[in-house]
Amino acid sequence: MQAKHFFIATLTAALCMVAGMWALAYWLQPLHGDLTRIGGFAEREFGGNAPMAEFRPTLATFGSYEHAADVLVIGDSFANVWPHQQWQNWLALKTGWRIHTLDVHKVNLDTLLSSEIYRRSPPRIVIWNVVERDLVDEYARGSGTCEMRPPQSASRPLPIQPRGNPPTLASRPAYEGLNPGFVRTWAWHSFSRHILWRNTSDALIYPLSRGDLFTSKASDRLLVYRNDLRKSGWRSEDLARIRSGFADIADRVQANGITRLITAIAPDKSSIYRPWLISPSLLPESRMAALLASFPATDARLDQVLQRAVDSGTRDVYMPNDTHWNATGQKLVAEAILATLTAEGLAQ
Repeated sequence: MQAKHFFIATLTAALCMVAGMWALAYWLQPLHGDLTRIGGFAEREFGGNAPMAEFRPTLATFGSYEHAADVLVIGDSFANVWPHQQWQNWLALKTGWRIHTLDVHKVNLDTLLSSEIYRRSPPRIVIWNVVERDLVDEYARGSGTCEMRPPQSASRPLPIQPRGNPPTLASRPAYEGLNPGFVRTWAWHSFSRHILWRNTSDALIYPLSRGDLFTSKASDRLLVYRNDLRKSGWRSEDLARIRSGFADIADRVQANGITRLITAIAPDKSSIYRPWLISPSLLPESRMAALLASFPATDARLDQVLQRAVDSGTRDVYMPNDTHWNATGQKLVAEAILATLTAEGLAQ
């Protein structure tokens, strides 16, 4: 009987533990943001409550480059992470252009430029869309001195002919796809932050001086990626080497006399919200203004557009639980890029 009682007690304890983990997962809500996931934060606190605009089906295409495109986007997660929500769909909606997106980490530029589809029907425009924090690691090249041929593109501007279905609105899932395994991550990081007073994750949290910039419950707190801090060590020489790296890219992309390179550098979330921290000195200043003051390609200056939007009180420009843009930010980015292309005579 003792063995039977022990078995029953053990089984009861196990069931209670499993039930407890499911209950906590229900309370935390399903994971959606990358910062809540890596930082062990509760979605119920940091998940945004504004609807997401989704294009189903997408108006832009992603992945394998098999068909000619008017605009080819080469980018990191800011161009690829959620195809149904990306800014490229907004640009396609507003222009009617054929827009295709490639993952910059899977592209060999020489192979792309020499491919049959690219040579046979080169895109009019290549948009290079990557994030600020990775610029030194990914693009700093050579000594920082470079020569670049001016673009020879004499192609007629792309006509703007809006078409396509507008997006639908989708809410963040509240209780679908619960992840009880995340409870362990949440428990450990919460213990570290509140008991040990150490942040053991790559997601950092800072108090904001205003509570109206996000639609989350924790709207007075900012989550950012730890790697955003890397730019604190950037020197002027690093900025020159980044320019050198992009000059090489621009020279190669524009060598055919048809294609123009436009950059759309995504500012770090920390750069845009830094002015609204209670202690701004806790985060490094953005280096975008200094970098782009003399840049070898025309940039869409997303830093200026997004900063104005946040400063004016626009909510959820970036997701409160994520490093990336929300629907509002995605639309603003598309508008900024289209305005840049129009000003450059590449669209009309």
